[in-house]
Parts: sequence; structure tokens; C-alpha cells
Amino acid sequence: MHLPSFVSINRLFLSSLIIAAPATAANGIDMLTEDDLLVEIPIVSNVTHMQQTLAQTPAAVTIIDRQTIQASTAVDITDLFRLVPGFQTYYVNGSRRGVTYHALGDKYPRRLEVKVDGRSVYESLFSAVTWSTIGVELDEIDHIEIVRGANAAADGSNAFLASINIVTRSPLLDSGLSFRAQVGSAQTRNAAISYSGKVGVVDHRTTLSVRGNDGFDDGTFRGQPLAITDDIESVSFATKGLWTPSANNNIEFQLGATKSDLWVGGRDYVNRDMSYQYQYVNWNRLSEKGNKIQLIGYHNNLDFEDAVIPQKISEVLGVDDTSPFWPLPVPDKTIFDGDNRSQSERWDLELRTSLKLADKLRAVTGAAVRNDTVTSQTFFDTPDDISETSYRAYTNLEWTQSAKLVFNGGVIVEDRESTGTYASYRLAENYLFNNDHVFRVAINRSFRAPTLLENNQMRLVRYNQDLILDATVISDLDIENEELQSYEIGYAGYFINRELSLDMRLYYEQLRNIIDERRDQYPDLDNFVNIRDNTDTQDIKGIEIQAVYIPSDQFLLRGFYSHSNISGTNCHTSAPAVGEPCSRYRNLAKYSLNNTLGLMASYTFDGGLRLSSTVNHNSALEHFRADNVESFTRIDLKAAKTWDFNRSSVDLSLTVQNAGDPYQEYYQFNLFKTRYILGFKMNFY
Repeated sequence: MHLPSFVSINRLFLSSLIIAAPATAANGIDMLTEDDLLVEIPIVSNVTHMQQTLAQTPAAVTIIDRQTIQASTAVDITDLFRLVPGFQTYYVNGSRRGVTYHALGDKYPRRLEVKVDGRSVYESLFSAVTWSTIGVELDEIDHIEIVRGANAAADGSNAFLASINIVTRSPLLDSGLSFRAQVGSAQTRNAAISYSGKVGVVDHRTTLSVRGNDGFDDGTFRGQPLAITDDIESVSFATKGLWTPSANNNIEFQLGATKSDLWVGGRDYVNRDMSYQYQYVNWNRLSEKGNKIQLIGYHNNLDFEDAVIPQKISEVLGVDDTSPFWPLPVPDKTIFDGDNRSQSERWDLELRTSLKLADKLRAVTGAAVRNDTVTSQTFFDTPDDISETSYRAYTNLEWTQSAKLVFNGGVIVEDRESTGTYASYRLAENYLFNNDHVFRVAINRSFRAPTLLENNQMRLVRYNQDLILDATVISDLDIENEELQSYEIGYAGYFINRELSLDMRLYYEQLRNIIDERRDQYPDLDNFVNIRDNTDTQDIKGIEIQAVYIPSDQFLLRGFYSHSNISGTNCHTSAPAVGEPCSRYRNLAKYSLNNTLGLMASYTFDGGLRLSSTVNHNSALEHFRADNVESFTRIDLKAAKTWDFNRSSVDLSLTVQNAGDPYQEYYQFNLFKTRYILGFKMNFY
């Protein structure tokens, strides 16, 4: 292997016409030929929705290819983002993971678009991604494209800071039956069975999987024993099908469902019964001139219910209503007995065209409509549905001005019922010093609209309709869009006959009107409430360096370093008078994760034994909504051996996560101790 890349495109893939749109490269090539497709070349599509080499893209991109996934020490999808500069990956608890880029991490990280094969999976009900419901197995991932930087010009409002697209393998690339299992520490128990084959004219892969763990061990909080109940059990079903009715048409469809039983919270845990389902279809038509039309439609539905135990006010307060210290003018009463069921639903339809407008000019243009509906008595203090329809239209252009200059420009116009019409754009220029060295300058101006949760949240505990015992969070009536202005200088280069690739990004991001919470007075038992509003201002400066070295199919080395500084303020407490500035601000600089470092190495011996290791170092961090985390270095190790038999193979592996002292994850009582995971895989072809 001489080029670091993410996908091996073979003749079977070519014949099915799941092929790239026309690419006008800087060397004058107008169309990717069959010879191009039969070698491994670094091509991405998540940045602009057109097939581009890394030398043409207007943003920094990290590609986690299949070779990296197979060699990695990852047990879960989120483990893979520990290989990406600028990303934070952490456990909120054993059943909930957090992934964010640059921003202050919390229980539900926002401002990061995550897609599976182009289907957005972030939920309006949480304003975040529920990673436990995605239902994608590591073995089913072909590659992951991570755009490090704002990608709103292509993906819309939620790609405010970065964008991830998880691309699963085509059913054409697999055949037969596969069984996989993992058991180990923290009562890890994962298993999956997949079958890839053909039903009539449709090629498909169907998977049934189960995942579970018991989370973190019991710990202490403020010197007192703490029972940590954060286990999870989930069952997922997924199928991916491909139908090619003609030489220039193909239809891909997917459907899946996940049923989870998990415990969520911090110090106090609640059992949550969660159901998730999706349906997806993608029609592609390629014209004789190389232009492409896509029609993409999908439906996501998340439904969950929290098992909240009804309690009396006296039980909550620890005071009997006959006591002189009883704080209410009304008698005791049972509360927390309402409907604890919540639902989030999305319908999305998008039409996209890829056009070659001239010899050196091509474009992707799209238009889409989306409807989001949420229902939650707990989150919104109403049993009624809350719904919003949004529209978006975008264009991304690539102009190869000469053999050395490539210009990219993109703009998206979005319209929402809550915020009206707004536009985001990106401009970039790539200078090709030669075939192996590229310099990039880019400017982004992006907006992020508040989600349904951010716009409508009202968490209240009522005695009756007129008497509110406690107000937790209430959304301001006039929340504005978040704003981002970013500038970056990038470099990408190849060395040692292209066995070594180097990527560097120097950036400056100005974030304004960031949506967070401020404290205000409120006539309830504790006399205050958190108001969700435009409370934060952030400036982020940093540098990211990424290197990949692949001298052969046997050896892989990846490394990165990221440094960032956040300066800014959070309006912590409202001013006494309406319209006046805040009375108390918090400095956000201390919540910045300044330094992260990662290194992954893997070597496969001739006999099939593969040894891998991953080292991650994070500097000390004070979580914005949680606890202080000391700096730590985590070392993961993996040994795997494959045996090939007649029409079958067996793979055994042992993964050691954190081969060292325990370190803290998010809360001070979440101690990640050394974990041992034994893996087994058998394939029948």
C-alpha cells in the first residue's frame, strides 16, 4: 500500500456502479477511470458531497479506514474518535458516551453533525447523539470521514463545529455468515451474527446484535460510598440492501431497530427503556455525461420511558407536613407520578445533483425538507407534540483554475419556523505546490439554529396547575441563532514515496450567541431557575497535527497532536433588572482541554498474528458541568490471530484497555480501571 486511504474499490464495486461522481483533478483528469478505481486513492465526499481528493477539499479531514478499524484497540465506535485530533471522547457513565470537537463537553454534546451513510442521527429531543442506539457494528464500517471544522455549508446547521459520516460496507463486499462475540471486564457481553447474500435481485447484509456492560464499579462521592448503577443491555437489528435495476441506476435501502434497557444519571440513576428505529432509501442515477442525481429519504424515531418512582413531597424534603418547618401552605401530596414517556421523530427528504458545468468547474446542488417532532411531559411541561418544519438549499462549487490552484465555495440557505431564514457559507483556496504538497486557506461563516429542546424546554415540578414546587430549566422566549466565524490555514503533504502523510491545521474560531444556561430568580422552593438562552462567547485558537505512516500492508502507524485554548465568558447569573448585563460571569478558559496526544501502531506478522497498541494523553480538564479531571495517559493493547480454513476463517483477540493506573472519566467517581476483552469471530464464506 503506497497511499493512505480509506477504501479498496474492486471490480465488483465498479460493476455495481456505486461509483464516484466525475472528479476534475488538478492534474487535468476529467473522469475517474477504472484504473483509478482499482487502486487505493484518498477520496472523500463528506466535505462538499462531491468526490474529491484530499488535495481538493476545502477543509481538514481525518479518514479512519478499514485497515485502521481492524487494527485498532477499539471496542466501541466512539473509541475510534480517540484517533482524531481535536476530539474529546469520554464516558458520562457506563451507558452513555460523549463525543465533541473543541467545544466544552457535557452530558449531551451538541454542535457536531453525525451521520450514518448520510442519515443524520442526532436527536432534537437531546440536541445530541445517543450513541447506544446507532446499531452499527465495527466490522460493518467501511470507513469514517471526519471533517475537522465547520461544515454547515454542506450539512446544515448542526455541522457547526465538525461533521462525521460513518460509511458502512456495501453488501457486495461480503458474503456468507459471520459470528462475532466479546466478553470481559465490566461484564462486557457483546455478540452479533450477520448474513450477506442475495434475495432475488437484491444484495443484502442483515445483522442481529446484542451489547451490554455493567458500567463503572461502585465508588465514593465526597468521602461517602456511592452505588453506581449505570449498566446497559441493548438488542439491535439492521439490514442493508442494494438493488441495481440498470447499468446507471441503483437503489440502496436500510432499516433497523434497537431496544435498550439502561440506567442514566450521575450519583442518582434512573432506569430508561429506550426504543429506536429507522428507515432509509437512497436512489442514485448516473447519466452518460457523468452527472449524478440522488434522492435520499429517511425516517428516525426514538421512544423512551423513565421509571421514575412516585414520591410524596415530604419524602423529597425530609419534612413532615405536620412539622412547623413545613415550607408549603398546602398539605403533603404525591408527585412525580406523571407520564415519563418521551418521543423524538424525524422525516427528511433531500434531492441532490452532481454536475460537471465545464472542463474545470463542477458543482453539487441540493434541496431538502425536514420535519422534527418531539413529545415529552418531562422536558416540555405539556403532553402535546412540538413540531417544526425546516427547509434547506445548498450549492458547493469546485473550480480548478490551474494545475496549482483549486477554489471551493459553498453556501446553504436554511429556513425554520422558529428562526426564519439564514445562510452559512465557506470559501477556500488550495495551492498545490506540487503533486505531494498542498496548502489551504479557508473562511467559514456559519449559523446554528436552536433545536426543539433548546427553544421549548420547560422542566417543572408542579403541586397542581397553579403551584410550581420547583423549576429546573426554562427556555428564554427569544433565543437567537448561534454564530461562528472561523479562519484556518492548512497543509497536507506526502513523503517517502507517499508512504507517509502529514496534515496540519492552524485555526481561529469566534463563537457568539452560544446557547447555554444562566441562573435567574424564580418563585419556587429554592428561589432560582436555569434559563436557557444565548449566554456564552468563545474564541478558540489552536493547532492540529496528524500523521499516518503505512510502508506496507503489515505495518500501520498513526499519530496526532492537538493544542487549543478557549477564551470567553458565560453569563452565570442574570442581572436584577431586565435588560441589564449579567451580574456574574464565568471565565471559560479553565474549561479548555489544552493538549491531546494520540499514537497508534499495528504490525501483522506473516503467520497472521497482529499486535496493536494505542496511547492517548489528555491534559488536565475541568468539565463545565461535571468534575475536575487530572491529566492522564491511557495505553490500550491488542493481540489478534487469524486462521483461514476451507471457505471459513476464525479470529481470536485479546484487548487490554488502559493497561495502567485508573483514571477519571467525566465524574470523579467514574474510575476507568484496566479492562480485558476477549474477542472471537468466525466467518463462513
